[in-house]
Amino acid sequence: MQVLWDHHDPFFMFAGTDGGLLACIDVRSSSPVFTHTAHTSALSSLALSPSVSGCLVTVSDDQSMKVWDVRSHSCPHLVRQRLCKIGALHCAAACPDEPLVFCVGGDFEMKLINFHRDETVNNRFNVSDVNLTDNTASRSPSPEKPDTRKTKLVRRSSAIVSKSDKRQNTDHKASCESKQSAVGTSKVNRPKRLKNKDKKSAKS
Repeated sequence: MQVLWDHHDPFFMFAGTDGGLLACIDVRSSSPVFTHTAHTSALSSLALSPSVSGCLVTVSDDQSMKVWDVRSHSCPHLVRQRLCKIGALHCAAACPDEPLVFCVGGDFEMKLINFHRDETVNNRFNVSDVNLTDNTASRSPSPEKPDTRKTKLVRRSSAIVSKSDKRQNTDHKASCESKQSAVGTSKVNRPKRLKNKDKKSAKS
């Protein structure tokens, strides 16, 4: 059995059975509001439109997908039926950003179903394609442009660091060379006493 809360009315929920029945349950009541034969095989999944109230989609092992109007919660009205031709259907999900876009999964593959251009569905739920396009455009975020200023600053700072490193290396080499040259050219000055002793010993 599959169960789905009605997020448009928190007192109601929908259930699908292995016998293909669709039931509506009021949590304040002990008995179902209605029980309807929706499919000829097991009802495998349910999905509600995020923004169109009462637009319920059911899929089944009989390979069919059906759109229902359940706004009254008293009796479901079949709006559209479609064979997806992907084998038995096992799951269904509603797009969170598009009111009439659903995805179904079957034995062979998954399929995206778009009812935006379906006049029967639009007329039943009083949804116009123009409004859907406007709402979708307003919800879609604008692409972010890369911040070229940050990139330039990073490149400039890296160039400054590399120049300073080169200068430090050059100064270090120059200081080492100057020390080596000073050591090589410097003479050891002997004390005068030692020089006088050497002269006396040479005369004797």
